[in-house]
Amino acid sequence: MTSSWSSLYLRSDDADAVAAALRDLLTSAGFRLFDPFGSLPGPAYARTVRLFVAPAAGGWVRVIGALTPALLAALSGRLGVCLAASLDRDQADISLFDAGAQQPDLTRLIPYLRPGRKLDDLQAAWAAAAPPSLPASAGGLPVQALPDDVRTLLDRVDARQAQALFARLSGGLLRKVGAGDAAEAASALAGGAPDWESGGGRRLRAFMACLTLPESWREPDFTAVRDAYALARRRQRSPQARLYPGDAEALARVPDALSYIPVYGGAD
Repeated sequence: MTSSWSSLYLRSDDADAVAAALRDLLTSAGFRLFDPFGSLPGPAYARTVRLFVAPAAGGWVRVIGALTPALLAALSGRLGVCLAASLDRDQADISLFDAGAQQPDLTRLIPYLRPGRKLDDLQAAWAAAAPPSLPASAGGLPVQALPDDVRTLLDRVDARQAQALFARLSGGLLRKVGAGDAAEAASALAGGAPDWESGGGRRLRAFMACLTLPESWREPDFTAVRDAYALARRRQRSPQARLYPGDAEALARVPDALSYIPVYGGAD
């Protein structure tokens, strides 16, 4: 099973300033800020906003999580260009906000195109029909478990060829782990990650490849950061705290978890 993915991208070299603007925005909108990672359980709210501000990279700050269009418009009024992207199953979405409003075209992204790319490339990437989704699995192995170079190869062949190639690759691996363990192995490898090989995922990747975003624009996802951050905070409070099965792997997925800034708000 895949999970949904959402991120915001703002032109900035100061993650702390972005976090401060988000906190001010949420309190102005009637949310109460809270810390769910303390030693005591956090409060329960009818509505919550859960965000992590990633360290600045390449002139961009990524905010992992989602905001309503009204909050995004308000945020762009404070910080300028704000690109909101999401992927839910095979449905991708992009929204551009600037100067306090949602912008109907992409011309404001021209200064942030990669060398050699033009506005036409960006528009074509988004206007193009979503490519056929690659198989989510074959023989029980999720496609996102394959190495990046193999997934790149799958992008270059048609769906039937990809299915055949994928079946051969996955079948060999699953035979090695044993038929009885295939379902467990597939589940562990999938990890509930967003399906970037879906039609929407590939379309979103093509769009983002036109921009000067850092290579890590989609990773880590919210769940990975949340889990690693919670563990890192617990070990910060209690350095000798016991690690339970899976904790070491969660920490290893986001070794710099404490450099991410949580911004949580709740409202009744």
